[in-house]
Amino acid sequence: MSAGPTNALAFDDLHVSYGEVKAVRGVTLAVEEGEIFGVLGPNGAGKTTTLSAAFGLVRPDRGTVTVLGHDVTREPHAAKRKLGVSLQTTAFFDGLTLAEIVELYASFYEVFLSQAQIKALLGRFGLADLAKRQAGELSGGQQQRVALALAIANDPRIVLLDEPTTGLDPHARRNVWDVIRKMRDEGRTVLLTTHYMEEAEELCHRVAIIDRGEVIAKGTPGALINSLEGDSTITVTAKLDEEKVKALPAVSCARVEGTRVVMKSSDVTATVIALQRLAADSMQMMRDLTIKQPTLEDVFLAKTGRHLRSEEEG
Repeated sequence: MSAGPTNALAFDDLHVSYGEVKAVRGVTLAVEEGEIFGVLGPNGAGKTTTLSAAFGLVRPDRGTVTVLGHDVTREPHAAKRKLGVSLQTTAFFDGLTLAEIVELYASFYEVFLSQAQIKALLGRFGLADLAKRQAGELSGGQQQRVALALAIANDPRIVLLDEPTTGLDPHARRNVWDVIRKMRDEGRTVLLTTHYMEEAEELCHRVAIIDRGEVIAKGTPGALINSLEGDSTITVTAKLDEEKVKALPAVSCARVEGTRVVMKSSDVTATVIALQRLAADSMQMMRDLTIKQPTLEDVFLAKTGRHLRSEEEG
């Protein structure tokens, strides 16, 4: 028999407080080696604090965090050598070149890179041509790629990324997604936090949804969405009889507002085929047909009654 997956990171009954504020309340998670694991939730939910506990930036009130078997509190040096980290904001020395920043950052881990190694590292993030450019001259997307390069400058087995695409435009965000996938392809384990549901669905093998410091759901994105057993929403522009729309196969509810038809369906294929027939029989052309399937946002809404991004920054 082959051995099962090995835990790269484990959080066991983690509690963290800031004065009277209980930021993390009993978080228990296991991140397997070689996966991209997402911690998803609104701002202020406890995501960053959970990540900070893994890197030893905050000390738990109760519970443990282990990195490849090393307790972060009892063996901080051994644990941190296995980790690379990119926080929400990275402060660069604006007067240093990218090559100098990489060299300095790696030295903090007692890793001393040659100029060839530095250039190769920057090249993996599309930054080789900018090696002699000062950090203060970079765009936001370029700075984010530098932060990701620094996260693996010490060649860690586990990479912690705290909201790595916040503030980026859609094109830059997708570039960062490609970089994160490459980290995983190199055999690294990635733990990232995000409040972008589409980011978690696109990147993560498994996710945990955190709200008010507690894990309210965890599993693969597909399994969490399927657990809702929710209907898809079909919207179309056509002048149709509401009662006939409601009688279509798999439709649980429907409404017609002028030429706008909205319905819920448990079987999109059956409903759309019947809808096309109804439109043809009614001498109507269907326009602007859209289908919205349940998402992680819907999972969070079902669990809490709130939207993922409903809270203010905090």
